[in-house]
Order: sequence, then C-alpha cells, then structure tokens
Amino acid sequence: MSHVPTQPVHPDYAAPQPPKGNGLAIAGLVLGILALVVSFIPIVNVVVWPLAILGLVFGGVGLAKSKKAGKGKGASITALVTSILSIVLFFVMNAVFFKAVDEVVKETQKELDQSYDSATVGDDAKDNPVLKDFRISKCDVVTGDLGKELALHVDYTNNGDRRYSYLLEGEVLADGKKISDFMSTADNLAPKQTFTDKEAGILVSTEKLDTAKKVECKVVTAHRNDF
Repeated sequence: MSHVPTQPVHPDYAAPQPPKGNGLAIAGLVLGILALVVSFIPIVNVVVWPLAILGLVFGGVGLAKSKKAGKGKGASITALVTSILSIVLFFVMNAVFFKAVDEVVKETQKELDQSYDSATVGDDAKDNPVLKDFRISKCDVVTGDLGKELALHVDYTNNGDRRYSYLLEGEVLADGKKISDFMSTADNLAPKQTFTDKEAGILVSTEKLDTAKKVECKVVTAHRNDF
C-alpha cells in the first residue's frame, strides 16, 4: 500500500477574508431618501433636519470608509446629495406654502372688508359707499301725547350688491349744543330695498326739547355689514 505524502501547511498562510460591508453608507442613503420624500410636505418636513443631518454624517463617514472597504461609494454620495437636496427643498416648500397661506389670508380679509363697511361722517370717508345708503329725512320737534318729542326719521336704500344691515350713531343738537345721542338701525335689506326708521328719536329726552328754537340731527358714524 503506497503512502501519499501530504503538503505541509505553512503557519503564515491565512484563508482569504470576505469583503467588508459599508453599513453606514446604506444607512445614510436610507435617511437621505427619507428626508427627501418628507421635505415635500410643509410643516411636517421639520423632521427633515435630524434625518438630513444624520444622512450627511453617515454618508460622509461611509464615503471615507468606502476607500478601504472598496464598496459603498455610490450609496454614500447619493446619501450626501439627497440630504443636501432635502434641506434645500425644506426652505423652498415652506416658502411656497406660507406664501400661499398669506395669499389666502389676504383674500379672506378682502372678502371681510367687502362685507363690512364703516364711515365717520365729516372725515376723509366721503367716497365710502355706506354714506350713500341713508339720509335723515326728518328732524322736527312735534307735540305728542306726552308733550314735545323728536320726530327723527332715517331713510335707507341698499345700494350694495348683497343684503346689508345698518347701524347709525348720531347726535341731536339744540340751538347748536348737543343734548342727546341717537341710534338708528335697518336690518337685512336686500339690494335696492328701502326702509324708513321712524323711531330713531325715541330716546331723546323731551325736557331738553321744550325750550329749543332750532333742533338738528346729524349722523356721526355709520356701519353696514352682511353678516
């Protein structure tokens, strides 16, 4: 029986090691892509910051490690690019979003301004449309069942394009001196509808009218709204 000699094993011989992976590059890639996706959602995209920062860190370390590991370079570069791009998109998307919100607020305020008008008579509001919707048609001292009283009538005509309610605040002057305030209202008038408030002077004190030689009624502020 023949003997087959075995080859001696050299002590300095080592089996080849499997190539090392680059987990940090993969982790950075995942975080960068996730940050990029979230960056398109305003407000929620605030989470972009921790994701993108970690993506940059892992991508940078993974890129450095790829030189020794021989893999992960592409994933690391992609992680860096997507992380940086997600930060840029964070600012862009939020700028667009808040600009849109600002436009909506302005449009809403514009609608509210159209729905509510006010004017102070005698100031620079001469062209305010609310001033064209009323006039004092009567301001006389008459004798009623309880003696002298103020007959104060206010005529309204809705010249607007929708239903409006009105509130007028004014003063009653006797011989040039203010003796009382008055208030007049007209509710829910349709466009072109008219109304006469004949009770505007009901709260004026009759005692102050007894000796008055001249009585004047004037509107101080006027309001209309479609609420």
